[in-house]
Amino acid sequence: MVTFNRKKIKPFKVMFIVIALLWFFYIVSFAIPSIYNFGIHPRTLRGIVGIIVSPFLHGTSAHLITNSFALFVLGVLFLSVESARASYIIIPIFLLSGCGTWVIGRSDTVHIGASGIIYGIFGYLLFIGIFRKKITLILLATLLLMFYGGMLWGIFPLFGNHPISWEGHLSGFVSGILVAWAEANRT
Repeated sequence: MVTFNRKKIKPFKVMFIVIALLWFFYIVSFAIPSIYNFGIHPRTLRGIVGIIVSPFLHGTSAHLITNSFALFVLGVLFLSVESARASYIIIPIFLLSGCGTWVIGRSDTVHIGASGIIYGIFGYLLFIGIFRKKITLILLATLLLMFYGGMLWGIFPLFGNHPISWEGHLSGFVSGILVAWAEANRT
């Protein structure tokens, strides 16, 4: 007889629900295309709403599939590492990522997608072991660099007219590092 530990299954369940929510909003966008107006419009009053809403919006199915896969893998790892405090940790990553994009984003652009949060989780997982001085978390970070290190190229500006929000990636990555530092130093 096979038995399952509910604590080990919970991260998978949570990430399936989160990703289902992203797909729900993507389907809604076909019925209500104006939903994309709720993305982050840098340094504008209406863009502030996008800080909260934009991670739920994706422009294409390819964009959503890519984000879904990365969010699932990194999200399960994050929830496994920080099971008790994950909901408290993800909120500042979510907000700082969006605020950073709002501040440094290119003018006359709209930033959408969960990439900022994905990069935030990535930054968090890469640095929490260093800040906590825990070898198991440092080994996890090393494995993440081996398998996902290519993501780091996404935090740099691309030349030409690329629709990728490197600003969102950079803001997310930096927010993940800052939150990892704050979390490791919390009393």
